[in-house]
Amino acid sequence: MTRLARDFFALPPEEKLKFDMSGGKKGGFIVSSHLQGEAVQDWREIVTYFSYPVRNRDYSRWPTKPEGWVKVTEEYSERLMGLACKLLEVLSEAMGLEKEALTNACVDMDQKIVVNYYPKCPQPDLTLGLKRHTDPGTITLLLQDQVGGLQATRDDGKTWITVQPVEGAFVVNLGDHGHYLSNGRFKNADHQAVVNSNSSRLSIATFQNPAPEATVYPLKVSEGEKPILEEPITFAEMYKRKMSRDLELARLKKLAKEEHDHKEATKPLDEIIA
Repeated sequence: MTRLARDFFALPPEEKLKFDMSGGKKGGFIVSSHLQGEAVQDWREIVTYFSYPVRNRDYSRWPTKPEGWVKVTEEYSERLMGLACKLLEVLSEAMGLEKEALTNACVDMDQKIVVNYYPKCPQPDLTLGLKRHTDPGTITLLLQDQVGGLQATRDDGKTWITVQPVEGAFVVNLGDHGHYLSNGRFKNADHQAVVNSNSSRLSIATFQNPAPEATVYPLKVSEGEKPILEEPITFAEMYKRKMSRDLELARLKKLAKEEHDHKEATKPLDEIIA
């Protein structure tokens, strides 16, 4: 899978753009992906496809090059779905629930695979490969190469821990949906990806998400605890609210930067020299 992904990103631009996903297309290839207004730009190429439920697969959006991509991708998707379900069983039992509880809460589990390619960056201090965020879904399985670049924080961004790559191992991130189902017992991973000027980087993220109509609400609330959500909502509504918050935050960041830049530009000469 990793070899084929590298071969895809090495294709001429005109070949990759045959699967351009701009304009609302669901799946395909795109360069960069960032919220409007962010001052720091994403630095990556992406190919993404929706592999579960199987009935919703649109093979016209799956690259046909390099040779073997579709067959390998199908097998990879199937194995990752199985792994994700096993992990959710373990988490369910850790919560004192039936092992199928988390999987059943997803109703009809969705799977989206995003292959990220981060080219060498001449100005890594001005760029993030992927901005700070938490994943909205249930659980994410990340396969990264040996270059590394994934970082996580446990103190609201005051410090960042680099997640060192382990060859052949997956990084498992819990998403917002999993966080809410556990009533906050299991934390959603706050993370970002950085780039460097020496090496390109490749990662493959498999997002396991609930169906849009799945209910988002704690499956178990222990005695003495309060639910971390006021009321049950659908995953579709949860996702909509998250995107609205992220866009508003991006807008505020842009305004703050513009205000800072304006103040710097209007400083008296003696202050600038001093």
